[in-house]
Amino acid sequence: MTRQLPLDLSVRDHPSFENFWAGDNGTALEAARGLATGRAAGPLYLFGPKACGKTHLLAAIAREAQGSGPCAFLSLAHAHPEAWEGLVDLPHDSVVCVDDMDALTDHADGERRLFVLFESLAPHRRIVLAGRSNPAGLAVSRDDLRTRLASGPIVAMQRLSDEAKAQALCHRAALRGLSLTDAASAYLLAHGPRDPRALFELLEDLDRETMADGRKLTIPYLRTVLVRDPGSGGP
Repeated sequence: MTRQLPLDLSVRDHPSFENFWAGDNGTALEAARGLATGRAAGPLYLFGPKACGKTHLLAAIAREAQGSGPCAFLSLAHAHPEAWEGLVDLPHDSVVCVDDMDALTDHADGERRLFVLFESLAPHRRIVLAGRSNPAGLAVSRDDLRTRLASGPIVAMQRLSDEAKAQALCHRAALRGLSLTDAASAYLLAHGPRDPRALFELLEDLDRETMADGRKLTIPYLRTVLVRDPGSGGP
């Protein structure tokens, strides 16, 4: 019997295509949508620096794919052997998302498991891989695996600019029914955390707090919250 592996995600605001603000990563978003919906075969390889949205897209792909069939999401850096063994039961048209591909360096067992995964999901190979380095930059000892890693689209991703972060914050706020003015967004960018994930988590906290006390996201209110929670930044 096929087992559907649970998603083990650390992003609190459920990652989806809807709440992903592409900025300069429109090509990555379209490639991810294509694979998740079955319009495109794999593998798809996303690479870029930390906090550019790779894990968000992998999680969005997995959530989208769950609606039509089995899928799995795992980190190469943290996956237990049991997680890999569960992939054996997945049918050929399943979607598998593998994060933290940089952990493949000097990881012979990981190379072997990935190669087996590629072969077990042939011919569609709806595999999405993500890491900071492109396949050519990975220290892979198996030539047959290197060939498979580079056999599909390879898409570079970039961090959001400050302007795009502000747009992303307003977009996330609107999805939550919050009104975030340009001035308030600029204040959060100037005085809140720089990492986009931490910014979005702060927005989630602000959503809960405004529901509790009925306040709007004004600059005085944001200043009060950031002073009260130094870990989120401060004026």
